[in-house]
Amino acid sequence: MLRRQTTVGFRLSIGLLLMGMSLTSWTACSWFKRADGLAGIAPIALSPVLRVPASLAMTTITYQNACGAPATVPIGSPLVVALQQKMGRVFQRVVMDQAVSSDGAIDASVGLKQIDLAIPRRINKSYPVTVTIGLDVAYMAGDGSTLWMKKLQSSGLGEVEVQETSCDVTGLESVVKEAIDLVAEGAAKQISDSIKIREYAGAKPSRGPALAPAVATLPVAVSDVAAVSARPVESAAQASRERLSVVQSAAAIPSNQAGDASAILTFRVILRDDNRDHILQPDEPLTIDVEVKNEGRTEAQGVEVLVEGTGVLTAQLPPTMAVGDVLPGEIKRVTVTKPMTSAKEPLRGELLFGLRSVSPLAQIPPVKKFTVLVKPSPADSQPAAIDVDQPPKGTAALRQQKAVVIAIGVGRYRDTQVPSMKFAARDAEVMASYLQSIGGLSADRVRLLTDGHGLKQDLAETFDEWLPKRVDPNTVVYVYVAGRALVDGVTGAVSLVPYDGTTASMGRLYSIRRMQEALVRLPIQRAILMFDVSLEHAAGADPATGAAPAWEVGATDASAKMMWMIGNNGLQESQAFEPGRHGLFTYQLLRGLQGPADLDRDGTVVAGELCAFARGEVARMTSEQIGSSQQPVCLPAPGQGALVRIHPMAKGNNPKPIVPAKKETAEPGESPASSPAGVGPGQ
Repeated sequence: MLRRQTTVGFRLSIGLLLMGMSLTSWTACSWFKRADGLAGIAPIALSPVLRVPASLAMTTITYQNACGAPATVPIGSPLVVALQQKMGRVFQRVVMDQAVSSDGAIDASVGLKQIDLAIPRRINKSYPVTVTIGLDVAYMAGDGSTLWMKKLQSSGLGEVEVQETSCDVTGLESVVKEAIDLVAEGAAKQISDSIKIREYAGAKPSRGPALAPAVATLPVAVSDVAAVSARPVESAAQASRERLSVVQSAAAIPSNQAGDASAILTFRVILRDDNRDHILQPDEPLTIDVEVKNEGRTEAQGVEVLVEGTGVLTAQLPPTMAVGDVLPGEIKRVTVTKPMTSAKEPLRGELLFGLRSVSPLAQIPPVKKFTVLVKPSPADSQPAAIDVDQPPKGTAALRQQKAVVIAIGVGRYRDTQVPSMKFAARDAEVMASYLQSIGGLSADRVRLLTDGHGLKQDLAETFDEWLPKRVDPNTVVYVYVAGRALVDGVTGAVSLVPYDGTTASMGRLYSIRRMQEALVRLPIQRAILMFDVSLEHAAGADPATGAAPAWEVGATDASAKMMWMIGNNGLQESQAFEPGRHGLFTYQLLRGLQGPADLDRDGTVVAGELCAFARGEVARMTSEQIGSSQQPVCLPAPGQGALVRIHPMAKGNNPKPIVPAKKETAEPGESPASSPAGVGPGQ
């Protein structure tokens, strides 16, 4: 292989934060397998040296054991091994040596390290723990200029064990190792995706200042939050984009001229209309959330967000949104909510967002473009809604007195910067009453958590303490969740935003994996999980390269007992159905439980049929009536033979079973011969 001649420096600073209340270990961690995030990556033809401080090998984290005494767990050596292994899969090779390689060096150092550990009493018990690692990564060229910089954050989960007769907390090392592996793999994956680093490596044999700036080669970012139009851009919108680019370019400089003294700005924009249907109705408020990040080494001063676009969209919006000064590594957010001016007829317009800074060396990212649908909303144009608020009565055949219902609906948040979810609490209340009525359950087997009662501690107590006291091998657990969730940009792990949570920190969220682990270790018959949540990437993730939501952590016998009904297949706002006063996915679930989801007309709505019905109706309504797209997900998929898909959920429209021969070529409970138009089997 050809070797590089220019020295490259690579620096890492790692902040390790273990957010967990009580820490214990358990042997079932091997049930959960995660995909290899570095599979299929073409190695970068560089051979840097991995250099670490002599003190790194001795680095530990201090915490209090079960007796309240100080204890430590080492992180230095596992970190060095993980970095060498993960980076070795991205580069041609990585060697451990203090000498300077012709291809540069990887310098690594540990920053913040902390364990939050609280063991209320020393008894034989297992407790969940979350390990969160923050990683700052910078790739330095031989001349000292910054080719690439990124802040990463990943979370590992597990459990540790406490014994009544010992002060030891066992199993913590495996949780720390998982967190280290995740963040090291995430850093390696992000580096492998860097265009500038690969251009730098490819400019043999003379890499140098002639390198083209990556900012100039990036395409215009298009958000999938708003309805995207395939029509040609109007001339007025084109002119707005050109004006915005000119204004931006006045403050921007080529990255190869900025060197170490530059402020490197990145940003993301999220648009949210009030009723979450992705259509701006007359006088409907539009909320614009902007997150600006400085990935450079100097302060960016006087940062502003520039707003341009079609006149009817920008009439009520300010032309600029002040962000202020942004320090290196800092993330700042600004939010504006304004009602949109009424349009006399439907139109598709553009909103354009850019950045500018008074700092002479600030690197400015490309303009972001949103195409938004605006149309009048006369009262008679709304689709008719069926009243779904009255729960159907159960039958003797559907009574499940040992079933348990957990309904969570958080639509308001303590942090006012977190966008509200209009019908979340109401959705949870109605769904809880449905499942209680159909199953004939007593009130003590239903746990309802809404808004201020949906704290992270409430969720943890529900799954870790309340639920285990009410289950046995014949129990079916129903879990319903409405609200907001964040997706880890590296692993795809989904975490709920509780009432006391925030979109700025993964440590204040409740992990879906933690919920799944709690269910897997219980002696239950099966679990039905329904999620009507809005999804977005966690702070700092790159929307273009961030991981997709990962719901099923592992495909095992235990997790195969779970049926997942998920309102979104990607990162987007979960749409509301204003006439029905519910989230759209929830509305269709409730409607299906009234009987229409009995697709094979055998008198019973099973789990697979319910999800298929809701998925088909949501896809049809969003496509035909709303003009955007929302695709729910049903897991496990049809044809995988999971018995959980034929679990009876409600009484069907037809009490008399049809001829069973029609089921021979379809998933049980989903006959293609009797599916209504637009909702085929296998949804």
